[in-house]
Amino acid sequence: MSSFLEPNIKQALMKTLPERIQQDFDVIYSYLSEMDIISYIRKSQLRLMSKTARYEKYIAGDILFCRDSIASCWYILLSGSVLIKDSIYLPRCRYCMLFVT
Repeated sequence: MSSFLEPNIKQALMKTLPERIQQDFDVIYSYLSEMDIISYIRKSQLRLMSKTARYEKYIAGDILFCRDSIASCWYILLSGSVLIKDSIYLPRCRYCMLFVT
């Protein structure tokens, strides 16, 4: 597995849902299905996640969530880093994932 972000996944995630074609959903599904941390999720649920996943970009210092807040989503760190409780997390190809829920 490569250590860089494959352009196909980023391109697929950046499209709005109406713009996506089956190939985009397949790319997203394939990317998610290779992540060990979510390997317990059923294929049908993973397909649904693939159809609702979206790309978001944040600038340094943005706050994604705060302690004691109710989570409404989860994040996959594709690039950059994130600070959580005095620890910095970096993406590790497809295996670095930050769960909010």
